[in-house]
This record gives sequence, structure tokens and C-alpha cells, in this order.
Amino acid sequence: AAGSAVAGGIVASNFLPSTANCEASVLVDVSSLTKVAKTDDVGLLPQPLKPKYKTALVQIYVTSQPYGGSDKSASGHRYDTIPIANGMIASGMSCQLLHYVPEEHDKFFKVLEGFDAVIVRCNPGQINAAGGDQIKFDDSMRALQKKGKQVWPSPDVMTNMGAKDALCKIANLAIGLPDTLAYYSAEEFATGFKKTMA
Repeated sequence: AAGSAVAGGIVASNFLPSTANCEASVLVDVSSLTKVAKTDDVGLLPQPLKPKYKTALVQIYVTSQPYGGSDKSASGHRYDTIPIANGMIASGMSCQLLHYVPEEHDKFFKVLEGFDAVIVRCNPGQINAAGGDQIKFDDSMRALQKKGKQVWPSPDVMTNMGAKDALCKIANLAIGLPDTLAYYSAEEFATGFKKTMA
């Protein structure tokens, strides 16, 4: 029986593609875009030779913030970027890591048309903080969706569920917890919190 082991945070498994099978992988050409990451994607698994689907993981780097934002490591990637991408790769999909550079907006979205799906990992406020326009970015993601591309999460999901109170919005669903609450004023907090502690 095939098995897997975890060593130093890296999953070793015979289910994962080997380097020998991935060297000639046909990926989306992203060479026209600025590479922002400070490292050569350390820890990223080799891309599959014949991916089931081609995906991109989109991030943003805010030059005015240490490491590009509080969600980034010294590499310039989000802390969860490599694990998410490796999960996609381990499932037989390619996953290329991209940083959205506002000055390259049109070129960036033209390149994204080559992917089957886009995973958006940009914290709220970071696109504007990097000199971009969140509405323009979201509208361009919606345009990709209209062309049949999958965008996860979609701009509309982010608008409706992306706030820190998203768990409150699903509190009464089967996957939620009915005692999950959010307070929007000091008065609500004083009243509501005291009730829950009684």
C-alpha cells in the first residue's frame, strides 16, 4: 500500500509528481510579468508535466509595508502560499505563483486568461495600499469569470463573506456555530458580551 510521510513540513509521497516527470511541463507563459518573490519559490513542488488544470495563485506585495504586508514572510509570499500551491500540484494541477502589480494591470489580466482557474489571496485593502484600484481589480476578475474562468474566491464572495464576521454570517447553517457573534459598537459589545458570559 502506498503511503506518505511528513518530514520538516514537506509531504513525501509516491502520489506526488517526480521531478523527472515535470521538467518539460507546459505552463502558462508569465515571463512578461514582474517577479516579486524574494526567493525562487522555495518549497514549491515541481509542476506536473500534463496538468489536469492550470491554476494561478495571485498575491499582492505592498512595497510600503515590511515584507510586503503582515501576511507575508521574508520570501514575499503569504505564509500559506506554498502549502496551497502544493495541494493543487499534488492533485495533478499546475499552480503558478503570481504577484499582482497594479502598473501591469492589463498585461496581468491578459496572462490570467491562459489559466483555467485563479486563486485570489489578496487581503482586503492591500491592492489599494499598493497603489492599485480594488474595484478595477474586482471588475477584471468578474470579466475572467464571464469568460468561463474559475475565480476563488470571487469578488462577490469576498464582498459578502470576506469580512472578519464571515463566521457570523454562517452561524445558523449546519457548518456554523449559533453562538458566534460580532459586535459593531461599544454598546452592542457591552450588552451582548455580558449576556454570553452570564
